[in-house]
Amino acid sequence: MVELHTAVPSQFHDDHDSLDTMIVESKSLSEQVTEYLYKLLVSGRLKGGQRVNEAELARTLKISRNPIREAIRKLEERGLLVSAPRRGTFVRSFSATDIEDIFSFRMALEEFALRQAFPKLTDASIDELAAIVEQMEAAARAGKEMELVQRDISFHQRICELSGNTQTIRAFSNIYAEIQISITLVEHRFESLEEAASDHWPIIEAFRSRDEERIVAAVREHIQDSWLRIKAAYSD
Repeated sequence: MVELHTAVPSQFHDDHDSLDTMIVESKSLSEQVTEYLYKLLVSGRLKGGQRVNEAELARTLKISRNPIREAIRKLEERGLLVSAPRRGTFVRSFSATDIEDIFSFRMALEEFALRQAFPKLTDASIDELAAIVEQMEAAARAGKEMELVQRDISFHQRICELSGNTQTIRAFSNIYAEIQISITLVEHRFESLEEAASDHWPIIEAFRSRDEERIVAAVREHIQDSWLRIKAAYSD
């Protein structure tokens, strides 16, 4: 059984993702711990089935267990951690069925969002999406995998936001964490981070064509490709 301290290298606490620098002071301690653990989860540094040890975490962060318990409870509510009686708390493992559910729902959701967004598309909104892809490429060149993942999720979130439908945006938000973790898994299946970033340019080209069916097809193909890459990971 792997404990938390083996997943968090000592240098992690010194970089830009450290607990001290990544949280604004206005957040409560439990919120800070929640974000800290969340970033470990979506970056893949805490892996499915791995145990989250309260005592070890308290020693690592030099805080009491109460905010840690609250953070764990919040992440359990989001479906990212699971607790087993007399065994402890563990990172949720995504089964092949979970991945199928996430990607089938995501594909339907983004297609719905695209069709709602299409009549409202502007050059500015397309340029905004292109700028996010450029940010992804910059992160990839710098070897900043976590930033690349965050920009990737922002790209797809922005597509949903362009729909202007609050229920669509809310639905995406509800599976945000699962999608982000799945994107992390996908990007490990590319030859390089640069390839993972550039994989979004065909979508931008489709947007610039102003052809609704081409846009939908490009996004569907992109999600389908991601889906197949993760399926390959589960069959390895």
